[in-house]
Amino acid sequence: MIEILEGTHETVRYGNNSGVKMYHNTDYEDYPEHWHTSIEIIMPLAEDYTVTVGEGRYCLKEGEIIIINSGVLHELKAPPKGERIILQFSDFLLYYLKEMETMLNILPPVIYLSPENNRQRLYSFVKKQIDAIVVEYDGEKTFFSAAIYARLIEIFVFLGRNEIWGTRQKKSMATANNLVKKKEYMENIMSACNYINQHYNEQLSLENIAEISGFSKFHFTRIFKQCMGMTFYEYLNQKRISKAEELLSTTSQSITEIAMNSGFFSLSSFNRTFKALKDCTPSVYRRKKDDA
Repeated sequence: MIEILEGTHETVRYGNNSGVKMYHNTDYEDYPEHWHTSIEIIMPLAEDYTVTVGEGRYCLKEGEIIIINSGVLHELKAPPKGERIILQFSDFLLYYLKEMETMLNILPPVIYLSPENNRQRLYSFVKKQIDAIVVEYDGEKTFFSAAIYARLIEIFVFLGRNEIWGTRQKKSMATANNLVKKKEYMENIMSACNYINQHYNEQLSLENIAEISGFSKFHFTRIFKQCMGMTFYEYLNQKRISKAEELLSTTSQSITEIAMNSGFFSLSSFNRTFKALKDCTPSVYRRKKDDA
């Protein structure tokens, strides 16, 4: 299910520019701790499904629902057999609505809904909307993505009125600043990653990227590791070696040319880094590809 994972960050690719992705997931596969900028809703249809968020462990039964906020580290564990709906969507459009922006900024990291707990009315409403979203997504009728976002707005309006601004308002407001700050950090780190992805073949330094991101070098080092699960230089080297793999497989460029075009200005550094990440030298890697 996870298509692109860099450290702990998952990049979610939406089909047809819809901003929504849904799976009828039946994989017997566990997903390690990761995060993404999407909000995620999970509802098992058959058998249980275990979601771990921080120190909280939720063993979802059939029909139970969990909503995981964007930027929240979580881990998924599947049973040998089973099926669940996994819905991921961008909150970008929701932020255009001022009231929605305020509510999303204080949305808890995780919301767990069950017909057996004391939020039955909330559970019933959200489940009804999810069932309708499944029909829309599978049907792919005209304006289906707009119809899905209409349902999502219904969910978050209901949450805002009955969950966020109700008896939990004080607790939610107490954590609002931390959540807003975390989103700002994520946006800055993702901007840094995008810059690295576009300029990996240039001479990049930790100080340079930290300055672009608006952080001190030491603050950037800590925040980058927290968000990406790896250091800045580990991320940069992975990008460069990934490009080198592509060039080794698809071009006749010399090893020296590939090193330079991948962002390495020292052939010995390129060979050393490539071997550390790929367990072989660039020359051996190319021969293996040619023989395949």
